[in-house]
Amino acid sequence: MIDFLDSALVPLLLAVVGLPLVLRAFVQQGKRRAMHATPTVTCAEIAEYDEPVVCEVKGTAVPGPGGPAQAPFSGQPCVWHRTKVTVRYERTQTRDGKTETTTHEETVHDETHGAPFAVRDIAGEVLIVHDGEPVDRPAQSLSHYERAGRDVNLFGLSFRVNFSNVKGHLYEEWIIPQGRSLYVLGAAMAEDGGLVMRRPHADPFIISTRSEEELSASLRLGLYVGYIAGGALLAASLIWLVLELVHAHPGAHLWNLIFGDEPPLG
Repeated sequence: MIDFLDSALVPLLLAVVGLPLVLRAFVQQGKRRAMHATPTVTCAEIAEYDEPVVCEVKGTAVPGPGGPAQAPFSGQPCVWHRTKVTVRYERTQTRDGKTETTTHEETVHDETHGAPFAVRDIAGEVLIVHDGEPVDRPAQSLSHYERAGRDVNLFGLSFRVNFSNVKGHLYEEWIIPQGRSLYVLGAAMAEDGGLVMRRPHADPFIISTRSEEELSASLRLGLYVGYIAGGALLAASLIWLVLELVHAHPGAHLWNLIFGDEPPLG
């Protein structure tokens, strides 16, 4: 254990965990800044734009030109849906004469319905052209785990027979139902007699079932946690690396700090 703590892997692991937290917080900060800098407009105001203008709209979800969609797993009517299938399986490995079985998961299907839908406010409708864009906090319409194999009834006993390493499949589905309140930030303009909103060139494209206030508060909490936790891990990584370079044996000092005695030899 001490050999590991005094190795160069410790600062590397700290950096590997800390850096994504900081980067995620940076992205969240950018989204929140864009939300605060972007004006909220009505569909009547969008109709005045003959060039794409970054703005935000608030209204309810309604079907696009293709009509309402149907969620593939649950069959519920909606304007947007995402489906995901995860397979759970066991892997058996033999190491040093010992057999070990571990459970793993792998996503074998993850698809988002890409047809446009519309947002309706008191002044009209704007078509959201999203091309399968992720949606913040859609409603989960299904989460079902199905065990692999088949049920067998024999001599009054019921049991499941499975001759493969696949243990089962998790089916998940998320939807935006018709009439759901939406907050959307994108580039909007009047086009071909209608109103259209798409992904901006530089600003984030946000489609959320939460209100602007709820989403902003969530992003603020996330960026604080990311910067504080990620920054602390990166700082610890740098300090640990410096101590290693000057042969200060930080692992032994950490062991002594936690357990109050000298680390075991070897």
